[in-house]
Amino acid sequence: MLRIALAGNPNVGKSTLFNNLTGLNQHVGNWPGKTVEKKTGYLNFRENDIEITDLPGTYSLTAGSPEEEVVVDYLLDERPDLIISVVDASNLERNLYLTLQILEFGLNTIIAVNLNRESERKGYRLDEKRLEELLGVPVIKVEAIEGNQDELLEAAIRQVNSNPPQIRYEFLRSDAIKEFRELLEDVEADFPAEWIIIKLLEGDKRVASMVGEDLIKEFERIRRILEEEHSADADILVSDARYGLIEGLLERSLTRPSLDRVTVSELIDRAVLNRYLGLPILLGVMWLIFQLTFTAGAPLTELIDAGVSHLAGAVQGALGDSAAGSLLADGVIGGVGSVLVFTPNIFILFLLLTFLEDSGYLARAAFVMDRVMNSVAGLSGRSFIPMMLGFGCCVPGVMATRTIGSERERILTSLMIPFMSCSARLPVYVLFTSALFPLIYQGWVIFFLYILGIAVAIITARLLGEVVMGEGFLFLMELPPYRLPRPRTLLIHTYHRGIQFIKKAGTIIFAGSVIIWFLSGFPGGNVSSSILGTLGSIMAPIFHPLGFGDWQSAVAILSGFAAKELVISTFGTVHGAANIAASIQGAFTPLEALSFMVFVLLYTPCLATLAVIKEEAGKRWALFSPLYSVFVAWIASFIIYTAGTLLGY
Repeated sequence: MLRIALAGNPNVGKSTLFNNLTGLNQHVGNWPGKTVEKKTGYLNFRENDIEITDLPGTYSLTAGSPEEEVVVDYLLDERPDLIISVVDASNLERNLYLTLQILEFGLNTIIAVNLNRESERKGYRLDEKRLEELLGVPVIKVEAIEGNQDELLEAAIRQVNSNPPQIRYEFLRSDAIKEFRELLEDVEADFPAEWIIIKLLEGDKRVASMVGEDLIKEFERIRRILEEEHSADADILVSDARYGLIEGLLERSLTRPSLDRVTVSELIDRAVLNRYLGLPILLGVMWLIFQLTFTAGAPLTELIDAGVSHLAGAVQGALGDSAAGSLLADGVIGGVGSVLVFTPNIFILFLLLTFLEDSGYLARAAFVMDRVMNSVAGLSGRSFIPMMLGFGCCVPGVMATRTIGSERERILTSLMIPFMSCSARLPVYVLFTSALFPLIYQGWVIFFLYILGIAVAIITARLLGEVVMGEGFLFLMELPPYRLPRPRTLLIHTYHRGIQFIKKAGTIIFAGSVIIWFLSGFPGGNVSSSILGTLGSIMAPIFHPLGFGDWQSAVAILSGFAAKELVISTFGTVHGAANIAASIQGAFTPLEALSFMVFVLLYTPCLATLAVIKEEAGKRWALFSPLYSVFVAWIASFIIYTAGTLLGY
């Protein structure tokens, strides 16, 4: 099987190309020992079986971040047959920097120049054949959003059996470097001696361990000679050589636009990044997302709800009052079905979040929030992107904090993310708002909950900012151009995220529902006197001041410690799939429902999120997070319920 890896900077269309090449024939997991996502896909082209690995987006191979470490480890250990270096046609100066580093490895490489139409609208004109001739590797123009990539695949198959070019920088011709190259002849390595020298000049510890202490001592002498000859630090010398080569290549192959030309992205950014308009626009976008999630999913939700209720009634009617009938109707269908009812809302939310990511707006949201985050919480806007990802699921949101350079900021962001309204909480909101609030207010109630989560998260960072020690980092972020995401790519991303929700319903929620059903019927078959009812009655007084002191709500809160979906699953098991909405209407007033939803929003992260917080921030903070969040949830719900009662609601 031909093994190909896709490499490139963030926002060059690498993952879009990967999705178009492999379609749904993909496997998504984590790299061994890392929480960085690993994507592998397969295709057959001209009777060639091809495995494609989508490497994490990175700007360089200095192994300074987890993403860079993954890419370097892959190139060192896996030795793929070919690297496809994906570059943005309008950002070649920056993108080719990574390409040169890959070529230094001595690996077979081709360059896929993406986004050519967009760059031509900006005024760029690339002579790809001239660049190919100068650099010595195939340069293929592609449009990653289009399905036909035959030219790229044909070039890849041809290049596999070719010899990669040797990248020779001027400083490598130094007599001192030539002297050290001779010493490297006895070092067993599958990589060019020039690559080893370059990495040593950059201070790469892994390569230093490959060379050995004796040669490293000799190399330090060589380094000092080289720095004296060029009057520059060794790592600066290497980066200058790369950029110098890139500039020389592009001078002869690229026509650039005039500097006074204004792009469409720049025109839009004048509004969305405006210091006065930026935040209101962001809030408007968020409101629209939650409004669409609720209203667009309502018809399908009602249809699935009717189907689940009909199925539960049919099973109960066929099996009667037997234990098997109760298990299937109340435990399985009532528990799992009550969660799956909200699958349309979940898929719509994932679709809209994916659209924000792929369109380029998510990076702008971080930029807009930078001033707010910095002034209120002492954090930068880079923390806002993991928080936004937490709207889908807190687990990848916490994982995304590893891209934050400051340890202090990384820990604080990890503690903030559990307050985001993840998709597991959305069924709770949809059920309670649709049952107890008029249609005109339902979207606003959900919007309030999402904004409250963000506000509590920022206040948390403010309160804990003095406790978590460390230095901040200067906030620098590339703003990609706006792009209209391709429907196929949106659907693939939404499918993979949504299917995880369904799998969770079929495993964790199924097991939880069966356990809850058993506890609700043992001993004696009377729910109120069962283990579940007794446990709920013991816990209920804790929630009396919050307005929901019944035992059913207490056990629903308790089950949510494992997974937030189990909150609804518990109501479905206790009340039955056909009676859940009516039971909620009889048990809650709108104010009590709002207090309950606020508590569900803010109290302890699920077990999976706590496990990732332990991995990213440490055991101490993983223990602190649930205790702190339960305290915050109780106080917030108490304030809302007490204030609402005093105002006569």
